[in-house]
Amino acid sequence: MTSIRNLEPVCRMSMDLRRLRAGLAAAGLVTALHVVGAAVAQEMSGADRQAMIANFLQADTNNDGALYQSEFEQLMKLNADDNLGRAAMVVRTGAYGQAFNRLDTNLDGAVTRDEIQALAEGRG
Repeated sequence: MTSIRNLEPVCRMSMDLRRLRAGLAAAGLVTALHVVGAAVAQEMSGADRQAMIANFLQADTNNDGALYQSEFEQLMKLNADDNLGRAAMVVRTGAYGQAFNRLDTNLDGAVTRDEIQALAEGRG
């Protein structure tokens, strides 16, 4: 049986990690790899998923099913406006390039819905 006293160090460590993450984020030192990974992989409601799809389609100005750098930046801004994932942190820190490179797994210079989905499912 686990007592409350046995959980105290775990809780303290968890709080310290949260403070560390918050401090790094405030200082702009969180890498886009973690920002985007957490943003996409976190649990999303059906409404949030629909908003993200709508934002992807809106950002895809040439309707080719892929986002190039400027289109990707627009996606991040739209997602930040809708408070989706941690897109606001990417926008605030200007980490568009790092986020884009993390998602562009096949290095073709474009981010597709499949690449975003692969990261969300842990395949990226």
